[in-house]
Order: sequence, then C-alpha cells, then structure tokens
Amino acid sequence: MESNEAVAPEQSREFTEVVGLFDSLDKLQSAIDDLMTHGFDRSEISLLAEDEKAREKVGSKLSTEIEDSAEAPRMSYVESESLNEGKASLIGLLFYVGAIAGAIAVWTIYGSFAEAIFAGVAAGTGASLIGVGVIKFIQRRQRSWVQAQLARGGLLLWARTRTAELERAALDAMEHNGGHDVHVHRVAAPA
Repeated sequence: MESNEAVAPEQSREFTEVVGLFDSLDKLQSAIDDLMTHGFDRSEISLLAEDEKAREKVGSKLSTEIEDSAEAPRMSYVESESLNEGKASLIGLLFYVGAIAGAIAVWTIYGSFAEAIFAGVAAGTGASLIGVGVIKFIQRRQRSWVQAQLARGGLLLWARTRTAELERAALDAMEHNGGHDVHVHRVAAPA
C-alpha cells in the first residue's frame, strides 16, 4: 500500500507549456522552426488534431476557447523535410516494385531482355503515378486541416517547456513570428 502512495505524486505532476495562435501556415512554420533552433524537440511541439477528431472532443468551439483545455485533441508536429522524404520514398519504392514486377512478368512470358526493360520502365512509371495520387490526397488533407483550423479562429501551437529559459524562448519565438494570445499555462501530466 505504501508503494501506491509513493507513485501517486508522480502521476499528478504538472508541467508548463506555451501556447500561441497563428493566422497563417507560414507564420506557424516560422515559429516552429524558431522553437527547434532554440532547443525544442519535435516531441515537445504539438498542434490541434484534424478537424474531425477536434469536433468529436470539443465540438465547434473557437481556438481561443480550447487553447488551454486538456480536452483539445493534439497531434505531434512532423517536419516538412520528413514529409518530403516520405513522399520521395513512396514514389521511389512504387517505381522500383512496379519496374521489377513488370520486368519479371515480361521476361518470364516472352524471354526478351529488351521487352522486359521496356515493360519494367512502363510498369514502374505507372506505379509511381499511384504514389503521386497518394501524395495529392495527403496534400489535400493538409490544406483541409489548415482551412478548418483557420475557420476555428487560428492555428494552435503548443510547446512543452522544461525550464524557465525554454519558457522565455518559446514565448519569444511565438510572439516574434506573428503569434497571437501567446501565454504560458500549466497542464497536468497524464497518468
């Protein structure tokens, strides 16, 4: 029984985070870049989740009404470089798989090396086009996320702070990059 009491205070720890509201994706990205150059890790930066999930949790409340709410669903920040690498990898992988499959199929049926190469290139190109379609779908979802957040009153950004120095750095980064209603608030850490 004593061991449960010893664990309980750690489960109710609080931490601080800085929250800001942005009126454009460029300003939001600039603030995130600034945060990362001042010692913040991606895991300490979060954004409001996609609109469908946000509506499930907080309804159609404005961003200013949910910025300090523990119920506001969040998603982790993913760097645009990581997204670009993923997109390039997807297209490359689909081209490779399509090319190999097409070449092997033609080689086994016709036994012609030249036809196999041509079929491989054609199949790889076709498979790559599927990847381009997937990327276009992802880009539409990103645009939809931005539009939904702006309709809610702005793009929310949270940065978890471990020290007073990082707290000041987050406040400065958000304010200098066009953040509105930038402030610090306390959050209870999840059990």
